[in-house]
Formats: sequence, structure tokens, C-alpha cells
Amino acid sequence: MKRFFLLLIPLSIISCTQSRSIQKPTKNIYSELNDKIPKWLKEYDIPGVSVTSIEEGKIVWSKTFGMQNENTKATDSTLYLSASIAKPMTAEIFLRLASEGKVNLDESMAKYWLDPDIAEDDRAKLLTPRHVLTHQTGFKNWRRMTGGKLQFEWNPGTKMGYSGEGFLYLVKYLENKLKKPFNQIAKEVLFIPEEMHSASYVYQDGFDNKMAWPYFPNSVWQEPRKVENASGAGGLRITTQDYAKFVVSILNNNRVSSQLRKEQFTISLNQFEHCRKSSTTPDACPKNLGFGLGWYIYDFKNERVIGHTGANAAERTLAVFSPDTKKGLVVMSNGSNGNHILFKIADAIGINKNFIDIEKPKK
Repeated sequence: MKRFFLLLIPLSIISCTQSRSIQKPTKNIYSELNDKIPKWLKEYDIPGVSVTSIEEGKIVWSKTFGMQNENTKATDSTLYLSASIAKPMTAEIFLRLASEGKVNLDESMAKYWLDPDIAEDDRAKLLTPRHVLTHQTGFKNWRRMTGGKLQFEWNPGTKMGYSGEGFLYLVKYLENKLKKPFNQIAKEVLFIPEEMHSASYVYQDGFDNKMAWPYFPNSVWQEPRKVENASGAGGLRITTQDYAKFVVSILNNNRVSSQLRKEQFTISLNQFEHCRKSSTTPDACPKNLGFGLGWYIYDFKNERVIGHTGANAAERTLAVFSPDTKKGLVVMSNGSNGNHILFKIADAIGINKNFIDIEKPKK
């Protein structure tokens, strides 16, 4: 599940002033959040939330609030389920591999992976990693939406349609081509180099006492599932601190070629008209927005914002940053009402107001 301008990931008011779109936190904002966040958790019936803030390209504040499960307080070691903000990380792993010459954005994936459901469809030979990372595969989000069978709804590369299935396809391709499990690939090219010690796309020994339990209103807890197979679309267990290290690595342009980094943040298909039709605040839509490679890009009048949201049944996550201001934020919650607090925190810290106007929950 996601809300970006896909409505997938979205945002901004074109006529806004500089002061509206770009805010700088006051000196006391983090001490204020220490007081406000516990109150917001109670107000919206949310068990816990973890926050990591980035300023000037560095992690400046990180804290976890509330409960990991019914009987355990959340700590900085609590592992949240990332939901769809795993997708930009999967994209980064691919781009690092491409920068090493091990894979190519525009090669057919059919030589290494051909899903049996589409093996007889010639369009399967057209599928490339670029189609996956720009959400132009032609697949629905999940095959359960097409009767449990993967199928093309349109030709690859002709239209944007958010698809988790595309990322599963990419992972299968990478595992077969590189002859390694995807989580091992992730460790080698991203987790270890960036010292992201908590991150894993699959369940690990020792996770049981660290995983945040999903929570539904009225004190309904659900035991977290143990992800056995990496999907690339979600399933990532991680702390906000480690996810923020990933964001900082992008701001520092680590391990990806300048050409691929440029392509990563080039909008593939402009979604302005879709934004205008879908948003409850259509005037907030910038004239240029849409997917690059893995991230959603919003070109506001005074600031470029790059972000992704995530949502499972009772997990809500947000990762957002600006290459212009070097400001960023990662927030993860284990409550189904989590979006309410995610965007209050984003607003308090000074994330682009227009991004918040489009992404925050409806009243």
C-alpha cells in the first residue's frame, strides 16, 4: 500500500513562497518533539514511532517512542517493517551493481528470469530493470488483482502503474544472474558499506525480540510475520537510523556513477495531470513530478523533494529528503493510524509543506 502520487507519492503549491515550502527547524524543535510525540501517540491510538532527522546531509537527531509490543518498550534497536520504502533501497542496490558493470538498466530480464504466467507472452522479452524501477512494467500492483495470475495490462514502457510485482520480478532476475540470494547481494553492496547493521530483507535469528508488532486500534496486536523470501518491494526490517544512513549515502553520492545518479533523479513520465485529478489539494501539484528510478520526485517552484511512503495493514513509513537543502527525515510506526503522526513530525521538523499537504491523511 502507498500514497505517492501514484497516488503513490505526491505534493506542493506552485505559487507558494520560499518561507512556506522550505522551513528550518527552530533550535528547540527536537526538545519540543520529545514532549509532543508521546501525546500524539496517545491522541491517535498509535503504539510507537521511530524518528531520524537529517540536516546538512548528516544525521542530527534520532529517537524512538512508545511500545514495540504490548509488553515491551520500543528502543533504538527496535526493527520496524519498512513496507514500500524498501523499493528505493532495492533501486539503489541495482544502481550500485550497474555502476560496477554487473547489470544493465536496459537489458532484457528474460534471459535470467521468465515468470511462468507470462512465458508465452512476447512482451515478457521487453521487460527491463528500468521498467521496474520507473513502475512501467505493465503489471498491476499484485497478481491477486488479476485473478492470482501475473499478466500485462499494457505494454511495458508505455504507461506508469505502481507495481510491487515488478520488484519481485527484478529480484528474481538479480538472484538468477548473480547466483546469490538477494539479501546477500544487499549486504555486499549496501548494508555493509554503509554500516547498516540492522537491515535485512528476510528474517534473521535474533529478530524475535526486536520486531515491532503491528497494532490496530482498540488494543489489537498482531504477531509480526517472518519474511522468508526477499521481495524487494517490502519486507525489509530496519531501524530508522540505518535507513537514514542510506539516505545520507545518496546525498553524498556514494558508489553510484554520476550518470546513473542523474538518471535516478530524472522524471520518467510526468504525472502532473494525474496529480491534479487525484489530489484533494490539486493546486499543490508541481508541474513536474513522477518516478525516477525507485524514488518519486517532486519539482516544486523553490525546492526539489524526493520521497516515498509505505503502508501495510498496520505499519506506516515515510522517507523524504531534499538534495537542495540536504534535509531529510525517516519515520516508521507500527500502528495503522501511524500516518497521523508521521506527517505531524514532518511538519514540525520543517519538511516541505506542500509535500505534507498532499501526503498527509484525509480528515
